[in-house]
Amino acid sequence: MRTRLHHPLWTHAPAFVFWAGFMVWFLANAADWSSAVPLQIGWDGQPTTWGSPWIALAIVSGLGFLFLALGVLIDELWARQESRKRFNLLSLLDEVVMGLLVTIQAAFLRLAAEGATVFRVPLDGFLLGLGGALALGIGVELLRPHRAFEVALVEEVPMEGFQMQLRQRLSGGETLVYWDIQNPRYVSWLSIGIPVVLWIAAGLIARTSLLAASVQAFVGLILLQFYGGQRTRVDRQGVSIRYGLAGLRVFRCRFDEILSIRVRTFAPLAEFGGYGIRVAGGVTGYFLSGRRGVSIELAERRDALIGSAHPERLAAVLEALTGIGVQQEVGR
Repeated sequence: MRTRLHHPLWTHAPAFVFWAGFMVWFLANAADWSSAVPLQIGWDGQPTTWGSPWIALAIVSGLGFLFLALGVLIDELWARQESRKRFNLLSLLDEVVMGLLVTIQAAFLRLAAEGATVFRVPLDGFLLGLGGALALGIGVELLRPHRAFEVALVEEVPMEGFQMQLRQRLSGGETLVYWDIQNPRYVSWLSIGIPVVLWIAAGLIARTSLLAASVQAFVGLILLQFYGGQRTRVDRQGVSIRYGLAGLRVFRCRFDEILSIRVRTFAPLAEFGGYGIRVAGGVTGYFLSGRRGVSIELAERRDALIGSAHPERLAAVLEALTGIGVQQEVGR
C-alpha cells in the first residue's frame, strides 16, 4: 500500500520528543508550580503578564503542535520537489522552535517555583536545549533517504482551441486581457485566520501593554492585505503582477523588454527557499503554489519566473502578443 506522505515521519522525532517530553515533565511536577507564572517577560527580565501555569502548558503544547504540523508540511513539499538528495535546512524549523519553547518555558516555570522576581534563561541550559535540538535535527536530516517523486505533466485543456481563439481575437482587433490567478487555500487561511488571532490577542493584552497590542493589531491588518493571492495580468501594454486586496503591483514589464519565453518546472523550496516573491540565481520568482511556471528573460533586468496553474496558456498569450516563440523546458 502506498503511503500518503513521501518523506519519513521519523525525521520529526527530535521535535516530537521535546514537545511530548515537556508535557510529561510539566505534569510530573505539577504540584511544584506556583499559582501564577510569568507569561510575558520584558527586556529587563521583569514579568509584564502573569497567568496560570496551565496557560503556559497550553501555549507550549499548542504552538508546538502547530510547528510540528508545519514542519511535516514543509518537509513533504521539499521531498516532492527535490530531484536529488539535498540538505533541507528548513527541516530544522520545528526542532529550533521546539528547543526554544521548551527551554525558555521550563526555565521560567522553575524560576517562578523558586520565587524569583527577575526572569532570565540560564545560558548553559539555553545552549544545551537549543544545541541538542539542532544536533538531533541535523542528524535525522542527514539520515533521511531520498525517494524519487515523479510528477505527470498533463495538459488539462487542449491548446489548439485556446490558441485559435487568441488568433481570432487578435486579428479582429479585440481588447485582450488575460488573468492568471494563484490563490491557494492556505493564503486565505493565513490572511484571515492569523489576523483574527492577532486581533483577539491584542484585545486581551491591551490593558497591560497598549504598545504590544497596537503592534499586533497593525501586523494583523498588514496580513489581511494578502487576501486574494497573486494576480498576473497580460494585456496589449505588457505583463503585470499584483498582490492581495489592495492590488499592490510588484512586477511590470513591456513586451519590448522580453527576449525569450519558456515554460519550465522548478522546485520552490530547493531553488528559492519558499513561496511568495523570491530571488535566486539572477531570477525573481513570483509564485504561491505549484511547481510550474513561465520564465521570462528580460533585457537589462533580472529575469522573472511567474508561477501558474496553466503555464501553457499564459505562455501562449505572451507568444501571441510578442511574436516570440515559446521554449518548452522541464527541469531545474
